[in-house]
Parts: sequence; structure tokens; C-alpha cells
Amino acid sequence: MRPVLFIALLAVLASSVSAQAGTINATDGRGNWQSTKCMAPQPPMPMAHDPEAPADAVTAQWTQHNQYVADAQAYMNCVSQEAQADADAVGQIVVRAAQKTIQQTQAQVSANAARLQNKPVLVDQP
Repeated sequence: MRPVLFIALLAVLASSVSAQAGTINATDGRGNWQSTKCMAPQPPMPMAHDPEAPADAVTAQWTQHNQYVADAQAYMNCVSQEAQADADAVGQIVVRAAQKTIQQTQAQVSANAARLQNKPVLVDQP
């Protein structure tokens, strides 16, 4: 029962809570995360396969490609860092919500036991 409650709680939180930076959408048990901070680089124009192309044109194309590789690596690093920050933030939300639920349930159990013993106990209402 507890794993089902945890999964349901996570699904509700993920579908209704804005992430730290990216956006999370969850529907029918499936989720999607998308970066909102990182911009994907645009690939350069395709390289010409002309064996007669001047050397400086080929060098320029390789320079553009190498810059694209560097930009792609920076983009992947950005996405990784943003995703990790969002995962940490959502994890904390889940932990806090679970702790609150557990504390409320413990208080209700204590109140019920006190009623059985005819002792008044104050219970926080959710």
C-alpha cells in the first residue's frame, strides 16, 4: 500500500508543481520534462563533399563543425545541471509532503488511542 501511495503522491506533485527551472508534464502515468533555461545549438550547414573544394573552405567547414560540437557539449551540460536541480527540488517536495502525511496520521492514531482511554487530545486538522 505504501509504494502505491508514494507513486500516486509523486504523480500528483509532478503533474501540478512547476519544476525548479524546467517544466514537467505528467499524464496517465507518463511524464515529460523539458528544459526552460538551455538553448539547443543549431547545426552548421552540411559540409560539401566536393573533392575540388579549396582548402580554406574545408577548413572553415571543420571550424564551424568544431564550434557546433563545443556548443552541443555546453548545451548537454546545461540540460544535465538543470535536470539535476529540478530532480532535487521535486524530491524535496515529495519528502516534505510525505512527512506531513505521516505526522498527520500519527496524530490521528494518537487521538484515537486517547479517545479509547477517555483522554482528550488536540489533533491538527489538515
